[in-house]
Amino acid sequence: MLQCVQIGLVTSDLPGSLQLYAEAFGYRNAGAQCSWGSVNAIQGVAADSRHVTWWMVGDQAFFQMEIFSYSGPTERPLPADWRPCDHGWTRFGLVIADFDGCLKVLHRRGIKPIAPAVLKQGLRRVAIRDPYVGAIIEIIECDPRYPRGPVVTYVTSSVSDLESARRFYADTLQLEIGPLENLHSAADEALWGLSQAERVGFLAKSGDIVLEIVQYHNPPGRPKPEDHDSSDQGIMNIALGARHGDVIVDALRSVAEAGLVPPKTFVNGDSVCGYITAREREIEFASFPENMDAVVGFAPMPINFFGTYVKADDLSSST
Repeated sequence: MLQCVQIGLVTSDLPGSLQLYAEAFGYRNAGAQCSWGSVNAIQGVAADSRHVTWWMVGDQAFFQMEIFSYSGPTERPLPADWRPCDHGWTRFGLVIADFDGCLKVLHRRGIKPIAPAVLKQGLRRVAIRDPYVGAIIEIIECDPRYPRGPVVTYVTSSVSDLESARRFYADTLQLEIGPLENLHSAADEALWGLSQAERVGFLAKSGDIVLEIVQYHNPPGRPKPEDHDSSDQGIMNIALGARHGDVIVDALRSVAEAGLVPPKTFVNGDSVCGYITAREREIEFASFPENMDAVVGFAPMPINFFGTYVKADDLSSST
């Protein structure tokens, strides 16, 4: 079964993103790597591209934030007039263990909610625009009876053709489809600045995360620029994953039959990976055997070095 295991984010400020996700949301360091050369062809970017990939994990098994920082090609920012109804992956929901503490950190850093917090099913919600990635984050208070977090609950894609998207997620990927209203009502759109928005959509269940697929009629979603590249700022993609390679091989076969061929596929035993980079279908398919978790960023580092330092006299006293 395919499940959402990753959100890929392209940031304009890697240390800024790491600090935000650690201090405000409670994510932990899960390691990093640099990539360059032909290996980047799997993402459909130029072979001479270079980037740092940093992983962060929260209170969610087999899920990671994958944060990219490109030094070549130069990252281009989202358009100045970008809106969360514009096409592509635009928003995600994040349950937070310490809602008040999160808001205090955001306030100290000058990150303001887009609209006042609302109460829904007895729990507070508020939305911000990530200052480094540019995406919308809906911050959701966790149920105090079951304290946990951070946990991603949904990821949103704005599309131009809802029925084509429904066939892709239901028929090609064989995901369970549900009504949009199970997650958000039209009134919720005001949280991220789209008050009075007119939209239709559906939910596609992918493990314990739902993919919210929405077509906006008013304001209408706009396509990405013609020269958009995977290295541009924003949510690059999501990853649908499994522990066994045969699940991903079958998924990539179905995707190819639907006319979406990955630029390149990586296969190494039970590790299989391929990206599709078509507009409104920005998805990585990958298998990660459990014994690779510490290598590919699904397990926290034994020591979290974020925001810590050692004084010189501490060093001398330990020798």
